[in-house]
Amino acid sequence: MSVKQRIKFKKQYSETENWNRNVRTIAEHSKKFPMTRKVDTYEYESLGECIRMDQVPASEIAEIFTDKAFYKWYKKKYWNDR
Repeated sequence: MSVKQRIKFKKQYSETENWNRNVRTIAEHSKKFPMTRKVDTYEYESLGECIRMDQVPASEIAEIFTDKAFYKWYKKKYWNDR
């Protein structure tokens, strides 16, 4: 495989299925805890994109997903398989 082909196939970690599974696992685990952080609805889109681009640490993702309304929105927007 040439260098050009390897570059074409190389993905950022945030674009991999492994990353998506990790975020989903954190979210599923966090939703059963009491809400510790409320996300304003006007922040949903930008925060969702930051999570998708791997700009939010796992500990903060866990805290964010205790907000059941945000969890529901994120699940509907990005995990449309369920």
